[in-house]
Amino acid sequence: MTCRAPNAGDAGAVTVILLLLSGAFLAFAGLVWDGGRAITARQHAADLAEQAARAGADDLDVAAARRQGIDAIDAPQAITDACRYVRVTALGAQCTATATATAVTVRVTTRTPTVLLGLVGLSSLTTRGSATAGAVRGVISGEVEP
Repeated sequence: MTCRAPNAGDAGAVTVILLLLSGAFLAFAGLVWDGGRAITARQHAADLAEQAARAGADDLDVAAARRQGIDAIDAPQAITDACRYVRVTALGAQCTATATATAVTVRVTTRTPTVLLGLVGLSSLTTRGSATAGAVRGVISGEVEP
């Protein structure tokens, strides 16, 4: 008579289950880790666009201000300065800007490399941010104008 261990046919079943689930665990960890990085990158792109728009809106058309007393933005210089701010602040970021006499709009596109999602073929995440800023007259004679 031979003694056989109970459930001898189940040997290694846990190993197979763990091997199958390890891919799911890795994908989940990638979503959590790289998802957090994506949220941070999106906020960074939005912040970058806001600051670039403000940098562009600082370029007032001095001649128009002296001639007509209006706060007009020097549109070509505003576009140049806004995109220069993006290039200097975030290497590799792309910038498109438009400007009118009253506002500067900046759109920023950044690419963030992934850490764990690269294992499943997603090597980078593209994020975008946009913002608009306008010229506002500051303090004159001790009062703030609207």
